[in-house]
Amino acid sequence: MGSAETVKTPRILRVEVMPLDCGETAVVVELASAPGRAWEKALKRVLSETEGLESAQSRCDGRFVYIIGIEPGGRGTLHRVNQVMAATHERVAPRNGHSLPARQPQKGGMVSASL
Repeated sequence: MGSAETVKTPRILRVEVMPLDCGETAVVVELASAPGRAWEKALKRVLSETEGLESAQSRCDGRFVYIIGIEPGGRGTLHRVNQVMAATHERVAPRNGHSLPARQPQKGGMVSASL
């Protein structure tokens, strides 16, 4: 709480990959909250540095992020987009060495899984 600047790193709710009529592929990412400006800038930088997504462009509209200009037929598009989202989070995460996890169980809550 002692930080002079609060950085918004929204949680991802859903990612959808779809072909467009023009022959390209688009990705729509739904976030839990609207991202901050620093997050949007980091996303653009990470996209331009990611192999296979260099020519893609992103646009944020409220809680939705649209990534267009992805070459069709590229295998692993969803995986690469997930890596871009993770890298974007890393770039805007607090620099004090304490990274916040995406989800934390509530105090007193139980986590269970069946095998």
